[in-house]
Amino acid sequence: MPECALVGIRGSDAASFLHGQLTHGVTGLDGGLAAPAAYCTAQGRLLANGVLWRAQSDHFVWMVSRDVADALVKRLRMFVLRARVMIDLDASLQAWGALGAQAVPITLHEAPAWTRFPAEDADWIVAPMSRAERPAAWRIAADGPGGATALAGDAWAAARLAGGWPWIRAAAQDLFLPASLDMDLNGTIDFAKGCYPGQEVIARSHYRGTVKRRLAYGTAAWPPEASALPPASDLYAAGDAAGRPAGRVIESAVHQGLLHVAAEITLSDWPAVRYAIGAPDGPVLNMRAPRGAKA
Repeated sequence: MPECALVGIRGSDAASFLHGQLTHGVTGLDGGLAAPAAYCTAQGRLLANGVLWRAQSDHFVWMVSRDVADALVKRLRMFVLRARVMIDLDASLQAWGALGAQAVPITLHEAPAWTRFPAEDADWIVAPMSRAERPAAWRIAADGPGGATALAGDAWAAARLAGGWPWIRAAAQDLFLPASLDMDLNGTIDFAKGCYPGQEVIARSHYRGTVKRRLAYGTAAWPPEASALPPASDLYAAGDAAGRPAGRVIESAVHQGLLHVAAEITLSDWPAVRYAIGAPDGPVLNMRAPRGAKA
């Protein structure tokens, strides 16, 4: 099953409504582009993140983690009030990940991230981790992966996490600030737009330079049959007798004998802390330096 659900937002007020709810600017979003967009609580904590695009002039689609979609639709409907907007899950389409030159249409091999392009009876969106030597894209269609030879879910998830793009899953809702997923650096937040839930908290942290936690990616050897770490699982300082948590999992995936982990860590801990899974004496993650960390 695909990891994502598609939320449809339709109506003459759809653009202005979404512009006041999501972190990314919506009213100026071109039909040939998609954009990363997140939804936050009034306290600035993430409830969902995903990929947004304008399917028609008054019809937007927002791709989010499947396990948050139903609750997200209900919550957004609460704020429609008198706006001319309808919000529903779109069960007629599915999103699949495609990775590699044989899976992605050649037209998109060198296209910039977030390019939206119709090809092979589907809607394609170039994923942010796409590279000319290894193109990556979402294929949105009614007929499943089709000829795209879309990846199995674990392979696509591993590619996303390595590229720095974890999903907010249900277990991780209301836990993380956007900066913990680098959203202030990767285009998810438009600091020039007007208000949206959590905007004051997010802007204050950004402009004061007080971001203390960032996204880090790491891998560890892992039995292929073992489950991934659930979102919000703790990471520990390896060898710490006190057993103190030192990080928190945002999302993880198991692929080809490796556990791929996107986690929130404290910048001041890097690089002194080595991060262990499950307990201080658990498997140690081979971590990549987070953005903003001191060498």
